[in-house]
Amino acid sequence: MHTYLDCIPCFLRQTVDVISTVTDDPLLHEQAVRQALRATAELDFQATTPAAMGQRIHRMIRELSENPDPYRLIKDRSNRIAMTLLPELNRWVSDSPEPFSTALRLALAGNVIDFGVDHYTDVSEQAIRKNLREAMHANISPEAIQSLRSKSLQSRTILYLCDNAGEIVFDRLLIEQLGPEKIIAAVRGGPIINDATLEDARQTGLDKIVPVISNGSDAPGTILEQCSDPFCRAFHKADLVIAKGQGNFESLSSVQTRIFYLLKAKCPVVARHIGCTIGQYMILDGDKNNRHVEPQGNAARKEVYDA
Repeated sequence: MHTYLDCIPCFLRQTVDVISTVTDDPLLHEQAVRQALRATAELDFQATTPAAMGQRIHRMIRELSENPDPYRLIKDRSNRIAMTLLPELNRWVSDSPEPFSTALRLALAGNVIDFGVDHYTDVSEQAIRKNLREAMHANISPEAIQSLRSKSLQSRTILYLCDNAGEIVFDRLLIEQLGPEKIIAAVRGGPIINDATLEDARQTGLDKIVPVISNGSDAPGTILEQCSDPFCRAFHKADLVIAKGQGNFESLSSVQTRIFYLLKAKCPVVARHIGCTIGQYMILDGDKNNRHVEPQGNAARKEVYDA
């Protein structure tokens, strides 16, 4: 997915929001905005994904503020709240007549914990519970559930691309339904927004359930040319890749391979690109061998299910 004109205000908003949070120095605020403006002026819209531009902006902010992980406290809090909810959610899954569907819905609901789209995202326990309830009643098609389930059963190896801290707790529920013995989970290689890293995997015990690897990159997505050799080997070897979140979709949607994208459409650019409305939980089948729907823009052809 390339960058659109509508992405520019979002880049600038992120810059102002984050630099204002990590420092109260007005000179650094101005410097950050000027650097972001220069970067957008030089942007090749067709060749650059929003994830790559986000990486550039957040690297600049970390350097200016001398803060290597501006979202660390937010990530810690998100992990703690999600872990508090985990025993109850495990019961939801175990008591459900359709545990796979329930776990899938809860994993989708976790994608709301995203500070890249909205710096002031409410990740209180009350807000998270509200999203969990909404996801449980979302109109997700049986075809979508069955397609993912069928491909996962046919796959000997699955690479699960995680997205955000806190969210990875809900991913545990789906991973356990998919079969932990054949799954490798991947997290970001360095701090970027509130995306999950190895530290978050250890905090939430994900590394006790499945092997967890770093992708070697600090982009808010999966930019394969930046990723480590071990990650790329796992990516190309996997029979199935499950990619959580908008950042992974933005950076991988042109890759013709066996990927299922699970996300909540949280911005108008992604929603238009996919062909859905803001707020929809989406399952997108990127397998080139499936029936295809051509979305707006230049994304890879894919089958789209809406939730």
